Amino acid sequence: MSDSGVLASIQEYVERLQRREEGYTEEGLRGFNWHKAELAGCDLSGFNLRKLDMRGADLSEANLSRANLSEADLRKADLSKANLSEADLRKANLSKADLREADLSAADLRDADLSEAYLWWAKLRGADLSGANLRKANLSGAKLSAANLRGANLSGVNLWVADLVRADLCEADLSGANLRKADLGETDLSGTILNWDQIPLVPNIDAAILSALKGGGTLDMKDWHTCDTTHCRAGWAVVLAGDAGQKLEEQLGTNAAASLIYARSGSHPVPNWYADNETVLADIRKRAQKQLMASQPTSPEAKGIEIG
Repeated sequence: MSDSGVLASIQEYVERLQRREEGYTEEGLRGFNWHKAELAGCDLSGFNLRKLDMRGADLSEANLSRANLSEADLRKADLSKANLSEADLRKANLSKADLREADLSAADLRDADLSEAYLWWAKLRGADLSGANLRKANLSGAKLSAANLRGANLSGVNLWVADLVRADLCEADLSGANLRKADLGETDLSGTILNWDQIPLVPNIDAAILSALKGGGTLDMKDWHTCDTTHCRAGWAVVLAGDAGQKLEEQLGTNAAASLIYARSGSHPVPNWYADNETVLADIRKRAQKQLMASQPTSPEAKGIEIG
Protein backbone atom coordinates (compact mmCIF):
# COMPACT_ATOMS: atom_id res chain seq x y z
CA MET A 1 0.00 0.00 0.00
CA SER A 2 1.35 3.47 -0.84
CA ASP A 3 2.09 6.10 1.77
CA SER A 4 -0.91 8.11 0.55
CA GLY A 5 -3.06 4.99 0.91
CA VAL A 6 -1.84 4.53 4.45
CA LEU A 7 -2.72 8.14 5.20
CA ALA A 8 -6.24 7.93 3.79
CA SER A 9 -6.92 4.56 5.39
CA ILE A 10 -5.84 5.55 8.89
CA GLN A 11 -7.65 8.88 8.80
CA GLU A 12 -10.83 7.35 7.42
CA TYR A 13 -10.71 4.57 10.00
CA VAL A 14 -10.18 7.11 12.81
CA GLU A 15 -13.12 9.21 11.63
CA ARG A 16 -15.41 6.17 11.49
CA LEU A 17 -14.17 5.05 14.89
CA GLN A 18 -14.93 8.46 16.34
CA ARG A 19 -18.46 8.23 14.90
CA ARG A 20 -18.74 4.85 16.64
CA GLU A 21 -19.68 3.06 13.44
CA GLU A 22 -20.25 -0.65 13.80
CA GLY A 23 -17.19 -2.84 13.31
CA TYR A 24 -14.65 -0.10 14.00
CA THR A 25 -12.57 -0.60 17.14
CA GLU A 26 -9.35 0.83 18.53
CA GLU A 27 -7.77 -2.60 18.13
CA GLY A 28 -8.33 -2.28 14.40
CA LEU A 29 -5.86 0.63 14.30
CA ARG A 30 -3.09 -1.88 14.88
CA GLY A 31 -3.65 -3.40 11.46
CA PHE A 32 -2.24 -0.32 9.71
CA ASN A 33 1.32 0.58 8.87
CA TRP A 34 2.15 3.61 11.06
CA HIS A 35 5.80 3.72 10.06
CA LYS A 36 6.40 7.07 8.29
CA ALA A 37 2.64 7.60 8.06
CA GLU A 38 1.55 11.13 7.17
CA LEU A 39 -1.01 12.11 9.79
CA ALA A 40 -0.56 15.84 10.20
CA GLY A 41 -3.52 17.39 12.03
CA CYS A 42 -5.18 14.01 12.68
CA ASP A 43 -7.37 13.72 15.80
CA LEU A 44 -6.13 10.73 17.79
CA SER A 45 -7.08 12.06 21.21
CA GLY A 46 -7.67 9.41 23.84
CA PHE A 47 -6.76 6.49 21.57
CA ASN A 48 -4.73 3.48 22.67
CA LEU A 49 -1.58 3.58 20.53
CA ARG A 50 0.60 1.70 22.96
CA LYS A 51 3.74 0.07 21.56
CA LEU A 52 3.01 1.12 17.97
CA ASP A 53 5.92 1.57 15.55
CA MET A 54 5.49 5.23 14.54
CA ARG A 55 9.06 5.94 13.54
CA GLY A 56 9.35 8.92 11.21
CA ALA A 57 5.59 9.53 11.22
CA ASP A 58 4.31 13.03 10.48
CA LEU A 59 2.08 13.88 13.43
CA SER A 60 2.61 17.62 13.31
CA GLU A 61 -0.32 19.55 14.79
CA ALA A 62 -2.07 16.26 15.56
CA ASN A 63 -4.33 15.98 18.59
CA LEU A 64 -2.93 13.23 20.82
CA SER A 65 -4.18 14.57 24.12
CA ARG A 66 -4.79 11.82 26.70
CA ALA A 67 -3.64 9.20 24.16
CA ASN A 68 -1.84 6.09 25.39
CA LEU A 69 1.56 6.14 23.68
CA SER A 70 3.43 4.21 26.33
CA GLU A 71 6.37 2.26 24.88
CA ALA A 72 5.56 3.58 21.39
CA ASP A 73 8.46 3.99 18.98
CA LEU A 74 8.41 7.62 17.85
CA ARG A 75 12.02 8.01 16.87
CA LYS A 76 12.51 10.92 14.43
CA ALA A 77 8.74 11.50 14.33
CA ASP A 78 7.45 14.99 13.56
CA LEU A 79 5.29 16.06 16.51
CA SER A 80 5.80 19.78 16.11
CA LYS A 81 2.88 21.79 17.51
CA ALA A 82 1.08 18.54 18.38
CA ASN A 83 -1.23 18.41 21.38
CA LEU A 84 0.14 15.73 23.73
CA SER A 85 -1.29 17.17 26.93
CA GLU A 86 -1.97 14.49 29.56
CA ALA A 87 -0.75 11.82 27.15
CA ASP A 88 0.77 8.61 28.52
CA LEU A 89 4.30 8.45 27.09
CA ARG A 90 5.91 6.23 29.69
CA LYS A 91 8.98 4.50 28.26
CA ALA A 92 8.19 5.88 24.80
CA ASN A 93 11.14 6.29 22.44
CA LEU A 94 11.17 9.89 21.22
CA SER A 95 14.85 10.02 20.38
CA LYS A 96 15.57 12.75 17.80
CA ALA A 97 11.84 13.50 17.51
CA ASP A 98 10.74 17.00 16.50
CA LEU A 99 8.59 18.37 19.33
CA ARG A 100 8.94 22.08 18.59
CA GLU A 101 6.13 24.04 20.27
CA ALA A 102 4.35 20.81 21.16
CA ASP A 103 1.99 20.85 24.15
CA LEU A 104 3.10 18.19 26.65
CA SER A 105 1.47 19.78 29.67
CA ALA A 106 0.87 17.25 32.46
CA ALA A 107 2.08 14.44 30.17
CA ASP A 108 3.50 11.27 31.72
CA LEU A 109 7.02 10.89 30.31
CA ARG A 110 8.50 8.75 33.04
CA ASP A 111 11.54 6.82 31.77
CA ALA A 112 10.94 8.05 28.21
CA ASP A 113 13.86 8.42 25.80
CA LEU A 114 14.03 12.03 24.56
CA SER A 115 17.72 12.01 23.77
CA GLU A 116 18.61 14.59 21.11
CA ALA A 117 14.94 15.49 20.75
CA TYR A 118 14.09 18.99 19.58
CA LEU A 119 11.79 20.56 22.21
CA TRP A 120 12.26 24.21 21.31
CA TRP A 121 9.53 26.25 23.12
CA ALA A 122 7.63 23.08 24.03
CA LYS A 123 5.07 23.28 26.82
CA LEU A 124 5.94 20.80 29.59
CA ARG A 125 4.27 22.46 32.58
CA GLY A 126 3.53 19.88 35.25
CA ALA A 127 4.87 17.04 33.11
CA ASP A 128 6.41 14.00 34.82
CA LEU A 129 9.86 13.44 33.32
CA SER A 130 11.32 11.55 36.25
CA GLY A 131 13.97 9.12 35.07
CA ALA A 132 13.66 10.33 31.48
CA ASN A 133 16.67 10.44 29.17
CA LEU A 134 17.00 13.98 27.77
CA ARG A 135 20.68 13.75 26.92
CA LYS A 136 21.65 16.45 24.40
CA ALA A 137 18.00 17.45 23.87
CA ASN A 138 17.25 21.02 22.82
CA LEU A 139 14.90 22.53 25.41
CA SER A 140 15.66 26.16 24.69
CA GLY A 141 12.69 28.29 25.64
CA ALA A 142 10.76 25.27 26.93
CA LYS A 143 8.13 25.79 29.62
CA LEU A 144 9.00 23.33 32.40
CA SER A 145 7.45 25.05 35.40
CA ALA A 146 6.44 22.58 38.13
CA ALA A 147 7.76 19.68 36.01
CA ASN A 148 9.14 16.58 37.73
CA LEU A 149 12.67 15.98 36.44
CA ARG A 150 13.83 13.98 39.43
CA GLY A 151 16.63 11.65 38.42
CA ALA A 152 16.39 12.63 34.75
CA ASN A 153 19.44 12.59 32.48
CA LEU A 154 19.87 16.19 31.31
CA SER A 155 23.54 15.95 30.47
CA GLY A 156 24.50 18.21 27.59
CA VAL A 157 20.94 19.53 27.32
CA ASN A 158 20.23 23.03 26.00
CA LEU A 159 18.06 24.91 28.53
CA TRP A 160 18.71 28.41 27.23
CA VAL A 161 15.94 30.75 28.53
CA ALA A 162 13.94 27.72 29.67
CA ASP A 163 11.33 28.22 32.40
CA LEU A 164 12.11 25.79 35.25
CA VAL A 165 10.29 27.62 38.04
CA ARG A 166 9.30 25.20 40.84
CA ALA A 167 10.68 22.24 38.84
CA ASP A 168 12.04 19.24 40.74
CA LEU A 169 15.61 18.66 39.57
CA CYS A 170 16.62 16.62 42.59
CA GLU A 171 19.30 14.07 41.61
CA ALA A 172 19.00 15.01 37.93
CA ASP A 173 22.18 14.91 35.83
CA LEU A 174 22.86 18.43 34.55
CA SER A 175 26.51 17.91 33.70
CA GLY A 176 27.43 19.93 30.63
CA ALA A 177 23.96 21.49 30.39
CA ASN A 178 23.51 24.98 28.93
CA LEU A 179 21.65 26.92 31.63
CA ARG A 180 22.25 30.37 30.19
CA LYS A 181 19.39 32.71 31.14
CA ALA A 182 17.30 29.79 32.44
CA ASP A 183 14.76 30.65 35.14
CA LEU A 184 15.56 28.36 38.07
CA GLY A 185 13.54 30.18 40.72
CA GLU A 186 12.09 27.92 43.44
CA THR A 187 13.63 24.80 41.89
CA ASP A 188 14.89 21.87 43.94
CA LEU A 189 18.52 21.30 42.98
CA SER A 190 19.45 19.10 45.93
CA GLY A 191 21.54 16.12 44.89
CA THR A 192 21.75 17.38 41.32
CA ILE A 193 24.77 16.15 39.36
CA LEU A 194 26.64 19.24 38.20
CA ASN A 195 30.17 20.61 38.09
CA TRP A 196 29.73 22.05 41.58
CA ASP A 197 33.45 22.73 42.01
CA GLN A 198 33.11 25.49 39.40
CA ILE A 199 30.31 27.22 41.33
CA PRO A 200 31.25 29.49 44.25
CA LEU A 201 29.95 28.85 47.75
CA VAL A 202 28.82 31.56 50.17
CA PRO A 203 28.71 30.17 53.75
CA ASN A 204 25.41 30.97 55.50
CA ILE A 205 24.36 32.87 52.41
CA ASP A 206 21.17 34.41 53.79
CA ALA A 207 22.89 35.51 56.98
CA ALA A 208 25.62 37.01 54.78
CA ILE A 209 23.03 39.00 52.82
CA LEU A 210 21.50 40.30 56.06
CA SER A 211 24.93 41.31 57.28
CA ALA A 212 25.51 43.23 54.04
CA LEU A 213 22.18 45.01 54.44
CA LYS A 214 22.98 45.95 58.05
CA GLY A 215 26.34 47.27 56.86
CA GLY A 216 24.74 49.86 54.61
CA GLY A 217 23.56 47.80 51.63
CA THR A 218 20.04 48.01 50.19
CA LEU A 219 17.64 45.35 48.94
CA ASP A 220 15.68 46.34 45.84
CA MET A 221 13.74 43.57 44.09
CA LYS A 222 12.96 45.73 41.07
CA ASP A 223 16.26 44.98 39.32
CA TRP A 224 19.20 42.56 39.58
CA HIS A 225 21.67 45.37 40.26
CA THR A 226 20.97 49.09 40.76
CA CYS A 227 24.33 50.31 42.02
CA ASP A 228 27.35 48.99 43.93
CA THR A 229 25.40 48.79 47.20
CA THR A 230 21.86 48.11 45.93
CA HIS A 231 20.89 44.70 44.57
CA CYS A 232 17.99 42.29 44.55
CA ARG A 233 18.38 38.98 46.39
CA ALA A 234 19.92 37.22 43.40
CA GLY A 235 22.19 40.19 42.80
CA TRP A 236 23.46 40.05 46.38
CA ALA A 237 24.17 36.31 46.03
CA VAL A 238 26.33 37.00 42.98
CA VAL A 239 28.14 39.95 44.59
CA LEU A 240 28.87 38.06 47.81
CA ALA A 241 30.35 35.21 45.76
CA GLY A 242 33.08 37.62 44.62
CA ASP A 243 34.86 37.46 41.28
CA ALA A 244 33.78 33.86 40.73
CA GLY A 245 30.14 34.85 41.21
CA GLN A 246 30.39 37.74 38.77
CA LYS A 247 32.12 35.53 36.21
CA LEU A 248 29.32 32.96 36.53
CA GLU A 249 26.78 35.75 36.10
CA GLU A 250 28.48 36.82 32.86
CA GLN A 251 28.27 33.24 31.58
CA LEU A 252 24.72 32.33 32.62
CA GLY A 253 22.86 35.51 33.55
CA THR A 254 21.91 36.58 37.07
CA ASN A 255 18.96 34.20 37.56
CA ALA A 256 20.79 30.97 36.76
CA ALA A 257 24.05 32.08 38.41
CA ALA A 258 22.36 33.05 41.68
CA SER A 259 20.28 29.86 41.66
CA LEU A 260 23.39 27.70 41.40
CA ILE A 261 25.22 29.75 44.06
CA TYR A 262 22.28 29.30 46.44
CA ALA A 263 22.15 25.57 45.75
CA ARG A 264 25.94 25.22 46.15
CA SER A 265 25.68 27.12 49.44
CA GLY A 266 23.13 24.60 50.72
CA SER A 267 20.08 26.87 50.81
CA HIS A 268 17.19 24.85 49.33
CA PRO A 269 14.98 25.26 47.46
CA VAL A 270 16.15 28.13 45.25
CA PRO A 271 14.27 31.31 46.25
CA ASN A 272 11.63 33.15 44.26
CA TRP A 273 13.65 35.85 42.50
CA TYR A 274 10.62 37.99 41.68
CA ALA A 275 8.87 38.38 45.04
CA ASP A 276 8.40 41.77 46.71
CA ASN A 277 10.87 43.24 49.22
CA GLU A 278 8.80 42.41 52.30
CA THR A 279 8.28 38.76 51.34
CA VAL A 280 11.94 38.35 50.43
CA LEU A 281 13.22 39.87 53.67
CA ALA A 282 10.98 37.59 55.71
CA ASP A 283 12.32 34.52 53.88
CA ILE A 284 15.94 35.70 54.18
CA ARG A 285 15.52 36.15 57.95
CA LYS A 286 13.91 32.72 58.29
CA ARG A 287 16.66 30.97 56.34
CA ALA A 288 19.42 32.98 58.03
CA GLN A 289 18.27 31.94 61.48
CA LYS A 290 18.10 28.31 60.39
CA GLN A 291 21.61 28.52 58.89
CA LEU A 292 23.14 30.10 61.98
CA MET A 293 21.45 27.60 64.27
CA ALA A 294 22.87 24.77 62.16
CA SER A 295 26.38 26.23 62.16
CA GLN A 296 26.39 27.16 65.87
CA PRO A 297 23.82 24.83 67.47
CA THR A 298 25.21 24.91 71.01
CA SER A 299 26.23 28.53 71.40
CA PRO A 300 24.09 30.82 73.59
CA GLU A 301 24.10 33.36 70.77
CA ALA A 302 22.59 30.90 68.30
CA LYS A 303 19.94 29.72 70.76
CA GLY A 304 18.68 33.19 71.39
CA ILE A 305 19.44 34.74 68.06
CA GLU A 306 17.17 37.42 66.66
CA ILE A 307 17.56 38.13 62.96
CA GLY A 308 16.63 41.78 62.41
